[in-house]
Amino acid sequence: MTPHPAADALIEGLETAGIPYQTVPHERTMTALAEARALGVEPAEVAKTVLLQTPAGFVRAVIPASERVDLAKVRKALEEQCVTLLTEAALADAYPEFELGAVPPLGGAHEDRVVVDTGVCDHEFVLLEAGTHEGSVRIGSADLAAHRSACVADICAD
Repeated sequence: MTPHPAADALIEGLETAGIPYQTVPHERTMTALAEARALGVEPAEVAKTVLLQTPAGFVRAVIPASERVDLAKVRKALEEQCVTLLTEAALADAYPEFELGAVPPLGGAHEDRVVVDTGVCDHEFVLLEAGTHEGSVRIGSADLAAHRSACVADICAD
């Protein structure tokens, strides 16, 4: 993968956490489903990060590419009364080190809480946006779930 400041922010986070990874370049994609097609893998093998706001701060929800997040389930998992989607404007302001729509579940300037859907953990490895729309990283699902004691819960819509 060609060096990119967004990817560098993720790689630094992975290396700091001691998480083994493999970088995987691909054509520019704008959705997690398109990323799965570009990589030639099933959508369940690619995870997308949905950015949320709570009174306690930002949360990065990690779900399979083919799924949608259920905010009621996230509220229950995090024991939060108020959980909302981050707007694009707030997202751009909060995560300038990453391309809009390509914020990974870890790395960067924020030490956000992370909630990982149980479906992500059904696979040994997961592919994630690398902070840019032209590259992914492959990491162990168990490493993602164990990172800073991430919360693992069923957070996808039925």
